[in-house]
Parts: sequence; structure tokens; C-alpha cells
Amino acid sequence: MKTIAVLADFSENSMHATRFAVHIAKKMKARVLLFSINAVTVPAQLQLAGGHQDLFDFGTGSPLADFAIKTELDMADRYFPGSYLPEITFEAGSSELEDVMTSIAHNNEIALVITAPTTNTDLATFMLSDACTRIIDWAAVPVMVVPHCATVRNFEKMAFATTLHEEDINSIAELGALMEVFAAELMVAHLNEDPDNLQVRDAEQKLNRDLYKKLHCGGVYFRSIDDTKRDKDWNWLKANKKTELLALMQHPREQMTKFFTRGQNLHATHHITIPVMVLPKRP
Repeated sequence: MKTIAVLADFSENSMHATRFAVHIAKKMKARVLLFSINAVTVPAQLQLAGGHQDLFDFGTGSPLADFAIKTELDMADRYFPGSYLPEITFEAGSSELEDVMTSIAHNNEIALVITAPTTNTDLATFMLSDACTRIIDWAAVPVMVVPHCATVRNFEKMAFATTLHEEDINSIAELGALMEVFAAELMVAHLNEDPDNLQVRDAEQKLNRDLYKKLHCGGVYFRSIDDTKRDKDWNWLKANKKTELLALMQHPREQMTKFFTRGQNLHATHHITIPVMVLPKRP
């Protein structure tokens, strides 16, 4: 059984991201493992699934244990009695980010890391922060950042922002499991700043062919998005129907900055308010 790791700073943003983790884990039949990224020492690891009595007997006093209690109670309130609920655990140890990410790297069961923007920080700004950059750089698995305004619901449509990199097809394939459990469609979108460039058009056609020849999942389609406007925005995420998850492969900081500063202008009519998943480069 796979595990979803959640990096929590005990804020309301973290609680909301944890709800997303629980929702995904429920669909994927995965566990949820909580980590503290506050400068607080956690005395022990505690398994919570199967009831709350042991948790209260533990005496808590630990912010992570208290957060875990809140997660379990919140989960019980949100779902029907008797329905499958994922196992919730938390890991003791250092809350220094480097130590947490090292622990995650050594846990082969972890398939996804979920975190949230810090309080009063919008998603795009957090994606470019040093903290988020380090999480993405150190993670060997996909990292999902969940903004506080994202609605907890099944993913019906996901978007993958391609740069036409030859490794993109591997990242797109990695989204197959998530697509399958949610029965979601995937729009592979290229933000084309030079639509008249024949080499770019050839690369788009090659990727479009690869989507059909190399992938073994349905519901995937390609879109070339005219991105020649001076003021960039996120309106393309609403093409056909609204997107609930945006994914992209990890890129150098300069490219990530260019991408996530879209919409930071006076004329933007649509801002990014959905979870973003960054996938590590795969050979």
C-alpha cells in the first residue's frame, strides 16, 4: 500500500491540504503520513487508525499529535460511517525541512508529497519560495501544493503544462494512476509563444503522436495554446471545461519563475486557484 506524505505547519492552510491528502488516499487506498515542518520536537510516532483511545492515552502535548487528532476527527465528520478511511500516522523526529525530506527519501512507500502555501501567501508566490523550491528539489516523488481556496473534490480534468521536453512523456505517463482512480481526463497543453515556428509545430505533432503511441491510458488529448499576448494569464486552464489540477515537470528556477508569474498583472481575469503538482524528471 502506497503512502501520501503531508508536510504540516499546523495552520488552517495545512489542515486544508491534509483534507486533500485524505481525499486522494481514500480513492487510491493509500495511507497518510504526517510530518511537522515546524521547529517543534515530536516525542514519538503514533498510529491513529482504528480509534482514538490510544491517541488520547498518549497524553499528546505535541502539536503534531494534536494536528493528527484534528485530522482524524475531521475525516470522521466528512465521510459516511462505515466507509473506507485511510490509515493516519505521524512520524516523530526533527521538524527541520532537510531532515524531513531525508526521512521521506528513505521511505520507499511514499508516492506523493502534499503541502500548502504558508499563511497569507498565494500559491504562485509560494511555488517560487526557497522553502517550496527545496521541497521540490529534494523530493524523488511528485509534490502537490494545495492552495486554501481549492475545493476538495474528485478530479474530473487535469492539465499538464508541457515545454515539449523529450522527458515530458514520462511525467505524463506518471499521471496515469491518478487519472485512473478519478476517471479524469488530461489536457496536455503547450503554451506556444511562437505559433509560426515550424520546429515548434513539428515538436508539438511529435508529442501528440507519442501520447497515442506510448501511453496506455485513455482520456488524454493535446492542445496548442496561443500564448503570444503580452499579458499572460491562466485562462487557458478553463479550455473546454475547468481544470481541477495542474501538473508540470520540474524545470530550472528561471523557467519556473517565468511560468508562475503568469497572471501577476493588472489585466489578468483568472488566477491560479487549483492544486499544482510538480513531477521530478524521470529517465
